[in-house]
Amino acid sequence: MNFLKRLLKMIGNKPPSAFGGLPLSKGGKVETPAQPPYAASHISDVLCVTEIANAEFFVGDLFRRRFNTPSFPDMPRHFVAFYKSDENTMMPVGYVHQTPWENCYLCGGLVIDDRRYRLIPAEHRQIIRDAGGVAEYLQRKSFAAISENALAIWGFVGDKLAEQVDLRVGFVHTGVPHLMVVWLKTLPEEEKVMWIQKAAALGPF
Repeated sequence: MNFLKRLLKMIGNKPPSAFGGLPLSKGGKVETPAQPPYAASHISDVLCVTEIANAEFFVGDLFRRRFNTPSFPDMPRHFVAFYKSDENTMMPVGYVHQTPWENCYLCGGLVIDDRRYRLIPAEHRQIIRDAGGVAEYLQRKSFAAISENALAIWGFVGDKLAEQVDLRVGFVHTGVPHLMVVWLKTLPEEEKVMWIQKAAALGPF
């Protein structure tokens, strides 16, 4: 049984609060578990990034809240990062989409759920931080899923913190404000210039 089928089976057996509901103390504050529910030593022990067609089911509220929009991206491809709360429970903590464009992909919509991230026990958060964070892991995993036949991955980046993550995962500046790219194929410089001009003509994405 693949990951998504297991996840949907678990949802059928658990209340919605088990998948991202924020446990509160009597004082109304979010409670973070003092001890992790299982041993872990690598980010892959605690986070799973998977491609999901109906990502809105898991992260629609997060996306709309963080981007202040009533809509959700209707273009493929959608990747969601899940934290393993215990052996039977997954909690969505991040999202990004990769939109096919010509021979490339447009990377956008990257969002991390800070409220849910704070629910992760400190020991597991340290493992995630040591590996670069949820955003970096999510980016790397989504890149691995799309990069086989792609020419480049493009990003439109206006946030300095996001830019730092993007530089770590292979993005480089293009000379066009906010436009960054990961070159997946070796191209002559004049061809790169042509692609940069085409991507810049798209505007923000």
